[in-house]
Amino acid sequence: MELSFEVVVIGAGACGLQAALELALTGKKVAVVEARDRVGGRIHTLNDPNFQLPVELGAEFIHGDLEPTKKLLEKANASYYEVFAEVWQQLDGQLQQQDHFIEDEDLLQQRFKQLKKDISVAAFLENYLQEDRYEEMRFTLKNYVEGYDAADIQKASTYALRDDLSVGDKKQFRLEAGYGSLIDYLYKACLQQNVLFFLSDPVKEIHWEEDRVTTHCEEHLFFSQKIIITVPVGLLQTESIRFFPVLTQKMAASRILGFGSVIKIIFQFHEPFWRNKNYTQGKDLSRAGFIFSSESIPTWWTCYPKEASVITGWCAGPHAEKLKHEDNALILQVAIHSLAQVFKLDQSFLKSHLKDSRVVNWASDPFSLGAYSYDVMGGGAAK
Repeated sequence: MELSFEVVVIGAGACGLQAALELALTGKKVAVVEARDRVGGRIHTLNDPNFQLPVELGAEFIHGDLEPTKKLLEKANASYYEVFAEVWQQLDGQLQQQDHFIEDEDLLQQRFKQLKKDISVAAFLENYLQEDRYEEMRFTLKNYVEGYDAADIQKASTYALRDDLSVGDKKQFRLEAGYGSLIDYLYKACLQQNVLFFLSDPVKEIHWEEDRVTTHCEEHLFFSQKIIITVPVGLLQTESIRFFPVLTQKMAASRILGFGSVIKIIFQFHEPFWRNKNYTQGKDLSRAGFIFSSESIPTWWTCYPKEASVITGWCAGPHAEKLKHEDNALILQVAIHSLAQVFKLDQSFLKSHLKDSRVVNWASDPFSLGAYSYDVMGGGAAK
């Protein structure tokens, strides 16, 4: 079927929906083409009665006190709350509390100032924080880059890390009804502006010239004056969409950018065992929000300050690369083992207290192939 529009937007994630809405508000005739059978992209909130709270299979936190985001939340009438919680780590087999996500940032900033040029984070750890007394700092810094940025420390830019940490502690927020509520608002707002959506229709080829674009999909053929591409970097890197003429510079730039992998595991237990000192090596983790370790699933977070028996495993960067081709059953086993190691519990105990679980592998998802991009050493111009 052939269809004509002024603008075609490829991708119905947050970026695509926002772009379509902005264009439609100016009176443009807009279509949104999406490969999935739903809108939202890497935002996917699951409302399952087996879970006490909305389950965020994708994006979960609002990072930073961002005014544009808050304005959008107000328009959507979406309530949110700040995540204030303790940070813990398992180091040398012991659970201990951290003061911050990154230990001793003042010393870290001093080391950053010694840099004459950008180097990888791995090289920075080896050459500027090599002393034994910095073991804990190396641990937290590596976990931060691999976990928060979903990055490979062999490639990640130290300059980018320096700039990120110079902002200081970022407030974090969650949406009461989940991120999906924001997607629902944008989707309905688009529909009200007569934006047409075409789901389950992956784009194969885009032929373009000035003011004339032909988009070949599995089900439809679209003609438009302009096109906006909002697909993940991973799809550009693998050239999942073919362009004619080839976008040589943009494709080359996309391959330079870092693009990390992420796997999420969400556990609903019958009781929040981590709030019971009998299961936490006698430590009080009742206000714990984040727990870091060196396990295969290294990062865990609770729903604090909400009192729920849900805990989420976050496997990102190189950790996720090792597991991305495994099936969900094996990933679930690895997650149980990792959580058992963090708390020094028997796996049988966790399994007997587990009510439900979800595994989502964004690294193997054919329409994302990963999580989000990060700055690589010397890759600033690629952006």
